[in-house]
Amino acid sequence: MTPPSPLSIERDLLRRALLGELTRRNTRPGTPERQAVNRTEYLRRRELHPRESARQATGHRSAGSSSMASMSILVADPPRFLVVGGLSRRDRSRAGRYGDLVGKLDTGRLSAAEFRRRVRRWRPIEGLRFLSDPDAVLAILDSLRAQDREVFVYDRGSAA
Repeated sequence: MTPPSPLSIERDLLRRALLGELTRRNTRPGTPERQAVNRTEYLRRRELHPRESARQATGHRSAGSSSMASMSILVADPPRFLVVGGLSRRDRSRAGRYGDLVGKLDTGRLSAAEFRRRVRRWRPIEGLRFLSDPDAVLAILDSLRAQDREVFVYDRGSAA
């Protein structure tokens, strides 16, 4: 007797996964059964969202799309306090690092000279230079607090 072809085994496993006999709970990772379960999940996502990749269908952004996240930064040119949106991941990371340094400066965990030395050399974000004058930074923070405004703004945006 000849062994069944791998194609017929795969079809049988796919059929069982589609019927719900095979699930993530009753299969182990790496087995042909789990591969059939993963394949049916992929096919269902593609069916529900035909114009999106499987990754986008699960709520992830595409690699080329810009984020809807917005962040606040203090910049050298007026208006000094800005909320900037549509930044790349790298620029959001840099803005977050700047916010961390501003927080350390505000709480006294970073000296004014060290703050100025670190921030002065940074490249601009979207043509906007970070504010490296520690006295101006602290004055803006005090002004924002006196107006009951948010000092640090970060909105993730939606995965839409």
